[in-house]
This record gives sequence, C-alpha cells and structure tokens, in this order.
Amino acid sequence: MEIKRRTLLQGLAAAASVLPFATAAEAAETSAKPGKGRKVLIKGGYVATVDKTLGELPNGDVLIDGNSIAEVGKDLRVTDAEVIDARGMLVLPGFIDTHRHTWSTILRGMIPDGDFPIYMKVIDESMGQHYRPEDVYAGDLLGGVGAINDGITTMLDWSHIMNTPAHADGAVKGLRESGVRAVFSPGIPITPMTLNTPDYVADIQKKYFSGSGDQLVTLGMSVRSADAKTYDGCVADMKFARQLGIRITMHVGVTTAAIRGITKLNDANMLGPDVTYVHPTGISDDEFKMIASTGGTLSSAPVAEMMSQGGFPDVQHWLSFGLRPSLSSDNETRVPSDMFTQLRALLMSDRGQDIARAGKEKRRSNLLPLRDVLSFATLDGAHALGLEAKTGSLTPGKRADVIVMDLSDIKLIPINGDPVATGLLHGRASDISWVFVDGKVKKKNGKLANIDLAHVRKVVQGSHEYLTKRAAQEAAKG
Repeated sequence: MEIKRRTLLQGLAAAASVLPFATAAEAAETSAKPGKGRKVLIKGGYVATVDKTLGELPNGDVLIDGNSIAEVGKDLRVTDAEVIDARGMLVLPGFIDTHRHTWSTILRGMIPDGDFPIYMKVIDESMGQHYRPEDVYAGDLLGGVGAINDGITTMLDWSHIMNTPAHADGAVKGLRESGVRAVFSPGIPITPMTLNTPDYVADIQKKYFSGSGDQLVTLGMSVRSADAKTYDGCVADMKFARQLGIRITMHVGVTTAAIRGITKLNDANMLGPDVTYVHPTGISDDEFKMIASTGGTLSSAPVAEMMSQGGFPDVQHWLSFGLRPSLSSDNETRVPSDMFTQLRALLMSDRGQDIARAGKEKRRSNLLPLRDVLSFATLDGAHALGLEAKTGSLTPGKRADVIVMDLSDIKLIPINGDPVATGLLHGRASDISWVFVDGKVKKKNGKLANIDLAHVRKVVQGSHEYLTKRAAQEAAKG
C-alpha cells in the first residue's frame, strides 16, 4: 500500500488538537540540584559491571562519590553515604546510544508506516526545512530527557539539521539542559540550505567546547556520505574534523553507492580509529577488513536497518573481522528509541541468521551470547565514542553513569538464576528505578528527578504546534 506524503502530513496536523501535554502534578514539579561531593551507596543488588576484571557480583555494592564510581564490591563499609536498597534489583552501567537524530524527536511516531523514501521525503526534505533553532532545542531537550528515562545515559546526537549556525546553538542548549552525557555531532544537512561547508563547526568548538575537555556534552562531527555525489565533501569533512581534533561518524549503509565509498576512502588513506561507521549492513568483506585494520568502529541501529534497508545485522560476521558493534536507535519518527528494543532486535537478527546458516551447513547454531549484546549497548558504545576511559562499565574511577532496574514486576518474576537475562530480555524502561548521570540523580523510584518537566512540556508544545501548522500548510499545497 502506497503511503502518501500529504496523508501523513494531514495526520500530524490533526494530532496537534488531541495530544495532551501537561498534567497539574507534572506542571508543579520543580528542579532540584543534588549537593556536590555527596556519597551514594547502591547496596545489595546484582551488579553486572561489564568490566572483565570485576565481572558480576550477586549481592554487590556500588559506591558513588560525587561524580565518580569510588568502589565496587561486596559488603562495602560506608558510614557517610545515602543508601539505596538494591536487593532484588539489577545494577548496570548506563546504556549508550551511538547514533540518534535527536532533532526529530518532536516528530516522534509521525510516519509509523513509512519506508525510507517516505522518511527522507517527509522528515528530512519537508519538515526538516521548516525547523527553527528553537525546534532543534526542543527536540534535543526532549530526546535527551527521554533517553535518560530509558536508562540511556550517553548518546551521540547525529545532527544533520544544521540549517543555520543558530540551529547548532539550539542543539547544544537542549542537550546541556537535558542532563544527558552527549556527543554533539553536527554536519551538513541532507538537503543543504545555508550551510554547505563544515566551517561553522570550528565556531561551535570555540564557542562551546574550547574550555575543559571534561564536559558532559562534547563535540564530534557527522560527515557527508562517501557516495558519488558527496565523496569530495566527505573527504573535506573528514580532513576538517581532524584539524579540529574531533571524532568522526558517517553513514555507510544508506545506499549501495555509499557503502562502496569505503574502498575509495581507504585508497585515499582516509580511514582511521577516529571513525565510526553507521549502518554497517551490506558492507563487503574487503571493506570490513579495511575498517578493522584501521581501527574503526561500528554503530548498528538494528530496527532502522531492517525497516529502512532490508538489512539484517549480522554480528557474528562482524566479529569474525574483530569488529564489535555499538548500538543506536537512529530516530523516533517510526522506530522505538529505547535500548531494550535495539538489543533484542540485534539478538534476534543475528541468532536467526546463524540458525538459518546452521541448517544449510548441517551444524549446530552458534548463538550470540547475551552478555556480548550487553557490552555492545554499554562498553563498546563508549569505545565507539572515544569515552571508554570515562563511562561504559562500573569501574572504580569512571564517571557514575549507573542505572538500577527493579526486577519485582509481575512480568519479571521468577528470576531463574540470571537477573541479567531477566532484565534485558523481559524488562522495559518503566522497570528502571534509578538513573545516575555523572553522579547526579536523574531518575528516582521510577520517576524522572531533578528535571523541570513542566518546562520540557512547554517548549515541546510550542514547537509541536508550529511544526504541525507547517505540516497543514504543506498538506494544503498537495
């Protein structure tokens, strides 16, 4: 069934009149800042550190001191800390999303039945052209807060909505106010308006990122794809990013032409350990070898790849080249953004493919271990963002990006010996009871905390009303 762009835009416009935004209780919420240097002891939980040395600790403790993890162990003797009773809970490092077009969060669920051409036409080429800086701010603020609610403590904002330099200001402001750890990674818009070169990124770096490198929001760069039309721009972008000393992320699996561009970039000695390759489905074996030999990293958005490209993530194939993927959600216009959905989709895709191969080869299937997928969603994500020394595992000395899952819900009992399996296979965002980002409480007892939700709803409503009005105008044009 063909889905018409006009029908989709009309649906969005109609939704503006029926979507509620704020309740009286939420409007009354205020933002409170926890004290600096305080200690919190998460006590008695099942602690999955994703640290090979520390492993997993039943009845384990995690001590947070200020913004860092001070100790991980059993029966920690601490007398001057706030205690969180984590018995019956699963303690994990915060999830990491390595590729999200956060600006489009305002268009959440807009094209549930759209394929990739519809996404490009409606979201990028139509709605994206109408985005004001304040809409980017609203999208990034909402996306960051939503990520925290889902237990995602770090995300890369793949921001290809830079219609003007002011749009970058809106994105940085939204990310900072959300409280999420983020890499702001701007680039040239897919359909350029006023920005056709990456020069503005240098101004962003001077304006927001010239001070201490120890900021919650840091800077990267999203470069143009290496297909025939934009290959020269891709090379120019990569050179520019390296002049600024920032990491690079690029789409490689959107089109076959873009995939083949890896070979050209390799021939030009442009590949390197500072590059993350997004959507790595359909890449040739030779190109995987090129990425591996140059130290590159992968970012897979399993749901988006299956829906957009008909590509099925094949992790065991990637692992055969020594490449461990990270996970991402891509966007929220037609894809769930929580990490539970992504890691399960990856697990199902990979296991299904190997079971099919095993049947043809008359052998037992080699199932991808669940703990590997947990690492993809945490430590490998940190590695892909260049943040492995700071986050991704519950390791003393790293920043306190921690989530605590309550496993007492009726859908999660009984726990048959493996709390990690119970949480990852059967849990959901609503089971995340506590979220710490850089040691600050962002979710407490299952509810967002220290976040001005009334303000978030207000700016989202303003942006949504403007964009739906523009959608109605677009629909009227036919």
